[in-house]
Amino acid sequence: MGEVRGFIDLHIHSKYSDGHFGVKELIDKAQKNNTNFIAICDHDSIKALKELSSYLLDNMYSTTSVEFSSYLILNGEKIMLHLLGYGFDPSNIELNNLLIELKKRRLYIHNQFLKELKSNFAGLPYDEIDKLNIERYCWFDRDVLACIKENINDPIILSLITNYFKNHKLSYGIDYPLNVEKVIDVINKSGGISVLAHPMAYNLSYDKIKTIIKKLVELGLRGIETFQSDCNQNDSIKLLQETERYKLLYSVGSDFHREINSDNREIGKGINENLCISSTSVSDYLLEKNLILKREIRNKNKENL
Repeated sequence: MGEVRGFIDLHIHSKYSDGHFGVKELIDKAQKNNTNFIAICDHDSIKALKELSSYLLDNMYSTTSVEFSSYLILNGEKIMLHLLGYGFDPSNIELNNLLIELKKRRLYIHNQFLKELKSNFAGLPYDEIDKLNIERYCWFDRDVLACIKENINDPIILSLITNYFKNHKLSYGIDYPLNVEKVIDVINKSGGISVLAHPMAYNLSYDKIKTIIKKLVELGLRGIETFQSDCNQNDSIKLLQETERYKLLYSVGSDFHREINSDNREIGKGINENLCISSTSVSDYLLEKNLILKREIRNKNKENL
């Protein structure tokens, strides 16, 4: 398939989960940062893939991708983990059933959230609130609050509303309902490769991370995100040793969500340019197996998305 000229970023979020930007905006930002192989890994959603097929530029590569919220039970402890999937068949029935299950769960919880809000506060701009994306992962309550602030100026009411939202904050990832074993199995069976996302971002000891990786490998894990915005050089070296130990693939991802990040991470570059990676075994594998989206084949892939 040829080589990628420019940087690689296999972990970007769009407005379809907890990101801020649309797909075209992300592609423009990637191009500006000389990043030519990207993957939009929205949480529990592959909606961005339809637009990705349309907006991808001539000199860019991408692939089917997703990030699942899951959990692992380790010595009786429930550990929240994110699993990335790459190169899967987006029409796979089992994969889509899993996404539908998660969507239904989000819709139920968000509808309950709105029901309680309406029972506590009359006179809010519910016509405008109803226009929001109720499927949105993670930030739906924040979207609702932002909408209220845009439409109400009374400081007393806004203070009451803000306090209410602080006490009724939606859980990030809605409590991670999926067992990691199921997630790995579905990604692998759909023809994709399963990759552990941002191992150093879970605030766990490195010994525990190693134990988690060992367990995930036993369950069929195919790779680790070794180069990531939250990793320093020593972290990446240690994670690469784990990929060598278990013969895993390694990847790179900024985990970019929005421009106004406190850490100023950028697509392709990470934080203070701690990424700027132009080759990974995950991207090489995807290219070798032709598990990619590219402009000249986008119409063929669009039928399946």
